[in-house]
Amino acid sequence: MTRQTQIIAHRGYRVVAPENTIPAFEAALAYHPDMLETDVHRTKDGHLVIIHDEKVDRTTDGTGLVKDLMLSEIKQLNAGEYKMPKMNDVKVPTLAELLCFLRDQQFDKTLLLEIKTDHINYSGIEKEILDMIASFQPEYRIIYQSFNLETLKIIRRLEEHAEIAALVYWPTPKVYWLKWRGVFDYIHADIRILKQKPTVFWRPNWHLRAWTVDKEKDMRRVYRAGLRGIITNQLALATRLREEIQGDKND
Repeated sequence: MTRQTQIIAHRGYRVVAPENTIPAFEAALAYHPDMLETDVHRTKDGHLVIIHDEKVDRTTDGTGLVKDLMLSEIKQLNAGEYKMPKMNDVKVPTLAELLCFLRDQQFDKTLLLEIKTDHINYSGIEKEILDMIASFQPEYRIIYQSFNLETLKIIRRLEEHAEIAALVYWPTPKVYWLKWRGVFDYIHADIRILKQKPTVFWRPNWHLRAWTVDKEKDMRRVYRAGLRGIITNQLALATRLREEIQGDKND
């Protein structure tokens, strides 16, 4: 069976809707990506929320660290007018709200959850996320990723059979060692560094996905090399090029 390179929607379809919001995930699903990627932080009062940055400043009309804000304060913020096209009444979703949305959509692909502990130590967030996922009992796949290798170790200890990815700029010997030991299953590397590496790193590699692949030239190279997946903001382009280069294959 020949495999297709997976297309992963980075923070939903953030080119056409505000990133990490329900409209962005809804727009992404229209292109039937293999995965939806998103990010999880925790509020001051212990709620898990879907937002990329440690601060709300860039993607809402508010200011401050997520960890210092109550959920009620975050829910008052406008997350729909920081970029074009502007959208009215768009809020920062909680993880529970995203999971409800996916259940209502009968989502059957893979959810790629980035646990944002690389700058702020949300003590215990790994168990809270796993407990939340377990409460929904999703039938689709979940992959957990993080830049924080300690978070990945905790996930592995708490859930032996979880699918886990190390999010890195470029894998160090330590990263390869931890993968060999089974701490995680996949490596997600920065396309900006990968494309500077020699051909040996571009052989078909089913533990490697690249982020964030938005340029046509880079997409073509990834598809021709047969890497496992690309994390991208450009869903329409990625979908068209994959069909052109790889055709209709099965994963």
